[in-house]
Amino acid sequence: MRKRILFSAMGMLYALGLCGQKTPHPEHLMKYYFTAAEGAIQSVVAPESLFSSKKLNLQQYYPCFQPEGLRFNQFPSQSQSGYDSIFAIEEMISCGPFAAHRTEITNAEYKDFLKDSQWIKKNLGFEIRQLMPDTAVWAPFAATAERAAVTNPYSWLYFQANTYDNYPVVGISQIQANAYCEWLTDQLTYSPKYANLQAALNKLGLVVEVALPSVAEWMCLYEMSIQQPTATGVSKGQIDGSYYRSNRKMGGGLFTFIRHQENHQIPVAFAGTKTTRGLNIQNEFSESLLKPLPVKLAPAKPYPNVSHVVGNVAEWTSTSAYGHLYNNKTTILNTNGQLIENAYQQVNVFDFKGYLVDAELMKHHFAIKGGSWAQDFYYLDPMAISFMQSNHRNNHVGFRTVLHFFPKAD
Repeated sequence: MRKRILFSAMGMLYALGLCGQKTPHPEHLMKYYFTAAEGAIQSVVAPESLFSSKKLNLQQYYPCFQPEGLRFNQFPSQSQSGYDSIFAIEEMISCGPFAAHRTEITNAEYKDFLKDSQWIKKNLGFEIRQLMPDTAVWAPFAATAERAAVTNPYSWLYFQANTYDNYPVVGISQIQANAYCEWLTDQLTYSPKYANLQAALNKLGLVVEVALPSVAEWMCLYEMSIQQPTATGVSKGQIDGSYYRSNRKMGGGLFTFIRHQENHQIPVAFAGTKTTRGLNIQNEFSESLLKPLPVKLAPAKPYPNVSHVVGNVAEWTSTSAYGHLYNNKTTILNTNGQLIENAYQQVNVFDFKGYLVDAELMKHHFAIKGGSWAQDFYYLDPMAISFMQSNHRNNHVGFRTVLHFFPKAD
C-alpha cells in the first residue's frame, strides 16, 4: 500500500513538472544559421580629401576603403563563441567601399533631425511625434521591501535634457533610423550648410547617400577599426568602448576578449552573474551601469579614430533576416559548412508561432550588432548577432550611419 502511494505521488510530481527534467523550451532546441554574405552595394571609392577637409563637414566619417585598385572590401567571417542559438557561418564576405560615422548618432544629432518638421512631413509623411524616441524604454525601478516602484528619471531626462546631448540616441526603431538617413541624405545634397561638399562632389561627378550599414559593412568597420589595430599591438588605452575603463572591475575586459577572438583561443571567462543559460560570461560591472556612455572619440593614430563599434549601445543594420537567417526546421548545416535542405524536417514537433520561421516575418526583422551596456558580454563578440522587428525600441539599441558614393547619372 505504501509503495502504491509513493509511486502515485511520484507520478503526480512528474506530471506537474516538479520532479525530473523539464522539457526544454523550443527556443533552446531551434538552431538558426546566419550568413553575412549579401550583394555588395555598387558604390565607388571617394577621395580621402573629402574626409580630411574641415570645409566639407565630413571629418566625422571614417573611410572604409581598400588600397587603390581593389574594388571591394573582402575579409573572412569568423564563427562566434558563446551560447546563442544563432550560429554564424564562417565564410569570405565582401562589401563595397563606404565611410562610417565615427560615433553612434547622438541625441543632439537626432534633435536636429526632428527640428526639420516641415521637410519630414512633406517628404516622409511622418508627424514628429511618430519619430520621437520612446522614453518608456527607461522602465521604472522595481519595488523593494523598503520602497515602492520608482519612476526612472531617464524617461524624462535622457533625451530631453541638454546634459545628455552627446550620448547615443536610444528608444529608436529601425524605421526611425532609416528616416534619419533619408533626411541626412537630403541635407548633404541640398542644404546650404554643405555647399562646399556639394561643389566638391559635383566636380568629382559623385552623389552621396546616407544609410544604415549592412552586417557585412559593420563587420568591415570592426575589422578595420579594432581587429587590425590590435593585431599590430595597439594598447587597450587606445581603443574606445564601453568596457575599456580603468576601473578595476573592468580590467580591460573587452580588449582581452578581442585578443582571444583573434588568436582563436578559448573565450575569456568573466566574473559576474550567470546568464539565463547558466554560463558565467556576463561582465559584473554592466549590472551597475544605468545608461550608455557619451560617444566621445577615441585617441588618434595608430588607432583609427572610431568609437564604440562594440559596446555602449548596440546598432541597427540594414540586413534583414530574410535571405540571411535559416533554421533547422527547413535547413541544416552540413559537414562542409554549407546550408542544405533538411530532408528530415518535422514540421509539427513544436508550435513555432512567434519564431522567425515565416518568410514574411523575416522580411521585417533586422540584424543588430555590437552588443551594449545592458546585454550579456557575449554580444560583444563581433560575430554575435540578434534580430528584432523593425519597430522594436529599447534603451540599449541605437544606430550609426554610413555613406555610399555613386557616379552621378548623366
